[in-house]
Formats: sequence, structure tokens, C-alpha cells
Amino acid sequence: MSKGLDTKETILRTACELSSKFGFEALSIGKLATKVGLSKSGLFGHFNSKEQLQIDVLNYTAENFTAKVLRPAVKKPRGLARVDAIIANWLEWSKYEKGGCPLLAAAIEFDDRPGEIRKVVRALYEQQINFYKRAFQIAVECGELPKDTDINQIVYEFYSLLVGQHIYTRLLKDQSVEERLLLAYEQLKAKFSNP
Repeated sequence: MSKGLDTKETILRTACELSSKFGFEALSIGKLATKVGLSKSGLFGHFNSKEQLQIDVLNYTAENFTAKVLRPAVKKPRGLARVDAIIANWLEWSKYEKGGCPLLAAAIEFDDRPGEIRKVVRALYEQQINFYKRAFQIAVECGELPKDTDINQIVYEFYSLLVGQHIYTRLLKDQSVEERLLLAYEQLKAKFSNP
């Protein structure tokens, strides 16, 4: 990796941590430059605007999420084993992501704001939701869920479990949330499974 790419990786990782803790609007070129030991102009040269920095942080986060949570699930056998892996990978992600999930923070921060950042956040969420839809559709195709399974409903409930787990872990500091998530997920599968 070249020095420039290595520097950009460090900047994005640090920006990701800061935006998770303090929000994307609080992310500034000046604060970030100080944190990574660059001049403002040196950091600005990598992004050219605060908005581009925010977009790059979102894309960086999405790629990390995909690499740690989604992509490993595809290596599992087709069907619910892949969804099981998403749950397990999500739990690991949520334990070790400093400051929480930047994508969730961005969704809350930009949900009602028009503009380019909202478009990026929405597109990233649509990709993630479509991944979950495909995983459940494969489970239907494998005969592990009924053919008439409402994919939109099961994905809505599934994703609600993940977001709930994040809030219970990060905000409420609930020590039993992992067990609650796994129980709720088993109940979700039972609710939609073949009799």
C-alpha cells in the first residue's frame, strides 16, 4: 500500500471513530487533522470538502461492515445458515466497533435532511436490506422457509432485531442483550418456518 493510501486509511478509520461518537456534523477537517497529526491543508487534499469526507467515511464504514458481517456469511451453506452467520457476525461487529455503528448514527442524523449525504446513506441501507432479502429468499428456495414467506416482513423484523440489539448494547448497556437477540431470532425463524 502506498503512503498516500495508508494515510487515507488512517484518516478514514479515525473519522469513522469520531463520527460514531460525536456525529457526522461534528466531524471537522480541523479536529480530524489534529487527531491524525496532519495539517488542515494536508487532510483537505485527500477529500476537498467536508461533505466528501463524510461520504468517504460512510463508504469506508459500509465496506468494513460488508467485509466483517456480510461477506463471511456468503461462505456458509445456502439457506438459514447464512442468516445465522449474519447474526453471529453482527454481534462481533457491534462488540468491537468503537463508538457504535457509524451507519446507524448517520441514518438517524440524516434521515430528514435533503442532500447528497442522505442519498448515500439511503443507498447504503438499500444495499444492506437487499442483501438480507436475498439471504432469506435463498432460504425459501432451499425449502427452509415456506414459499409464501413475506420476505419484506421477515427482513423488517430481522433488521429491527439488529437495531434493537445495538441500542440495548450501546445506550442501555444491557448485559443480557446477546441472549435476547438470539432468542428473538430463533422465535422469528420459528414464526416463519415450515410447520
